[in-house]
Amino acid sequence: MKQFYMPTRIVHGEGSLSRLKEFVGNQDHVCLVTDKTLVGIGVARKVMDLLSDIGAKCTVFSDVPPNPHEEVVEKAVTQAKKAGCNSVIALGGGSPLDVGKMVAFLLTNPGKLEEYQWDNRPTDAPMAKLINIPTTAGTGSEVTATAVIISRNTKKGIKRDDLFAMVAIVDPALMVSMPPHITSTTGIDAFTHAYEAYVGLGANPVTDAWALEAMGLLIEYLPRAYVNGQDMEARENVALAAVLAGVAMDQAGLGVIHSCSGPVASYYDVPHGLSNAVFLPYAVSYNLIAALDKHVMLAELFGMDTSGLSRREAAGLAVDAVVQFLADLEIPEGLYDYFGTDEDIPKFAQSACDMFLMKNNPRKPKPEDLIPIFEAVLKR
Repeated sequence: MKQFYMPTRIVHGEGSLSRLKEFVGNQDHVCLVTDKTLVGIGVARKVMDLLSDIGAKCTVFSDVPPNPHEEVVEKAVTQAKKAGCNSVIALGGGSPLDVGKMVAFLLTNPGKLEEYQWDNRPTDAPMAKLINIPTTAGTGSEVTATAVIISRNTKKGIKRDDLFAMVAIVDPALMVSMPPHITSTTGIDAFTHAYEAYVGLGANPVTDAWALEAMGLLIEYLPRAYVNGQDMEARENVALAAVLAGVAMDQAGLGVIHSCSGPVASYYDVPHGLSNAVFLPYAVSYNLIAALDKHVMLAELFGMDTSGLSRREAAGLAVDAVVQFLADLEIPEGLYDYFGTDEDIPKFAQSACDMFLMKNNPRKPKPEDLIPIFEAVLKR
């Protein structure tokens, strides 16, 4: 049985931040959840000035790090409640957006984060008004009902329909300051979302359409955004691709890439997009025989000539295309600088196989299947 449910209003395009006034009023006291970088470069100020013009109050929480832990959520919720906030704007990449979701949820629901994250405590009340404003084009978190927070040394997602934002404002003008390496790794993060949604067991015709469009846009426009961050057409289309991939991922699920990336990012604090990007070609190669036709389509999406080839040969071109795509974006081949000890590798392989996300992958690995992949990614 398949289903599709995505109630978030999406406002997309250059200058769309100006429409914030349509969704916030002078009765709102907003908790602006963001990070110190966005405060430092003035992006947070743009939102704060708009809120001031509207007459809304604003309390800023800017202590969101990459890969946030549960303590960050608790600190943000405490500050928001003490200030009397009744709504939340999450501004930033995936980390501020995920923390913002849980702040909005816990403003109106009693108890601690762990009760909802680990014990699946039911929802008492609709969450506070939430507006997501992404400043990177990658995670797609602005349109998902999932928040990923590290707890008990695990990047554990919290997924429930209560976490959909009221609106996502996707303004590529907020993304032009991203440096090239952030542009490339967050863009490939979006590509992995679309890819895993496309080949996963939860795929359906609606998510396939969104995932294919997302991958096609990224293939065409991500290299342009990478080499010229001021290319607004490229920025706008990469941002759109991240939204499409986010919806596809949220509705159809993920798989082996995110299952492998999870323990690495949790233990080594590797940036999420970078970790996913490095695992991508290995995942495509591993999944190939489980979804030949879809990988043939992927190869053709990259413009590969599959005429006269068997399905297996044609599908194999997808691996070559992905490797070249990553090379063009100067994605490193491994995470060698993060590597800890040899003992970590079997532990990571077992953890990846135990991840809930792995159930959606079209091919089910054993830990011994993943050990060579972890070795190739982590060891020179």
